[in-house]
Amino acid sequence: MHEYSVVQSLIERVEREAEARGASRVVRVHVRLGEYAGVDAGLLETAYDTFRERTICENAPLVLDRVSGDDLILQRIEMEVPDV
Repeated sequence: MHEYSVVQSLIERVEREAEARGASRVVRVHVRLGEYAGVDAGLLETAYDTFRERTICENAPLVLDRVSGDDLILQRIEMEVPDV
């Protein structure tokens, strides 16, 4: 299943973004998924739930914004960052 590799890349990207901003935790991850992206939404959600354990995404649900087209885009990361 290539959804696993998609999720692995997604979590790695979220971890890099969170680290760059000094985030203490990720609250929610938003992904835009086109119906022609070649990714099964159900399998993507299952893979995310499996691989987020023991990562900064552990308690962050995945929110899928399903659209037409072939997009697969990390739309938004909600995270807690320290006040500067």
